[in-house]
Amino acid sequence: MKWKYVVIAIAAIFFVALALFPNIVYDRFIWKYFVGPIIADATGHPVEYHGVRAKEGYTIVSEIVYGITLVIFIYLLYLFFEKFDIKVDFKFILASLPFVLYGSVARVLEDAGTFGKPLSYLFISPLIYAQIGILFMLSLFYGIRFHDKRTFIYSLILKNIIYIATYYLILIKYCTYTLHPVFFALLSIITFAIYNKFQKKDYIASLFSFGFLLLAASSLILAHFSIDKADVEARILIAPLAAFLITLLIYLVAKYAAYPLFTEKLNLLLIFSHMLDGMTTYFAVVDPFHLGIKYGEKHPLPDYLMKNFYGIGYPLLKLFVILGIIYVIDDLKPRLKNTIKFFILFLGLSPGLRDLLRILIGV
Repeated sequence: MKWKYVVIAIAAIFFVALALFPNIVYDRFIWKYFVGPIIADATGHPVEYHGVRAKEGYTIVSEIVYGITLVIFIYLLYLFFEKFDIKVDFKFILASLPFVLYGSVARVLEDAGTFGKPLSYLFISPLIYAQIGILFMLSLFYGIRFHDKRTFIYSLILKNIIYIATYYLILIKYCTYTLHPVFFALLSIITFAIYNKFQKKDYIASLFSFGFLLLAASSLILAHFSIDKADVEARILIAPLAAFLITLLIYLVAKYAAYPLFTEKLNLLLIFSHMLDGMTTYFAVVDPFHLGIKYGEKHPLPDYLMKNFYGIGYPLLKLFVILGIIYVIDDLKPRLKNTIKFFILFLGLSPGLRDLLRILIGV
């Protein structure tokens, strides 16, 4: 295939340029726009390398590169789903939700300072997305390859052995709050019980079960932190309420107008997830009701919209964009359409829930 040779040629040119011009390729591009912001996020202040300064957040350059990377990954995942005949439907996406929620909880744990460097780098975007992607694909591969309870038990035993080693070699050294291996073992038993409830032991069962184990373990750590140090700001719960009311309004209007596209469960979930992100950001940054909540925005376009148009431009833009995307991709093949929706859901729900949890516990 010709595209393979194109990829190889581009990679070769990149590495040759990196070797010949490291100050330009690495220092002023890779480090400035990608590595530096991760380190700055972890340290909480701007950092400098070989005279090149980087600060926390995103730039137009990094947004474009990440956007292109995301499009490529969506297409590759779609090809993977095609090859293994993975049915990407509402049931599949619900089974995958624990991975999305795990990303939010893990990111809040990093915001709370529970991870020491260099471990904290793995929980800062975009590395946390790569981490979740690897765990998700491993769980999916397992579900494709194995379909019996005995093998699942063996996999849980292996996970516990890995966790014990990680706990004593890494976690107790680099984490302020940890989950003892005994509790991880108890969660593993619950995970097996969940897996056993699935009549069909396929990739749906493995995704939900393994995702539950990740989510439950990280949530217990977050609960430990919250009980110990959290300064609860419950008023931010107005954001999910507003997101729900907007989604409900769209559903009622679509149902009255006999327009079923915006009454479908998956599409409503997409709308709610992005409204959660948009409204949480709006209340956190603009603070229209003077709740005393003041946070910043790292992305260039949302930051501009928050500082102009009374801040309401950002959630409105997200609403129009998500409605437009749902409408535009509706004629695509079901598997491709739902693969795109899967990523759209992730990009809305994960940061939205992360911001909500972060504000709720005061970090």
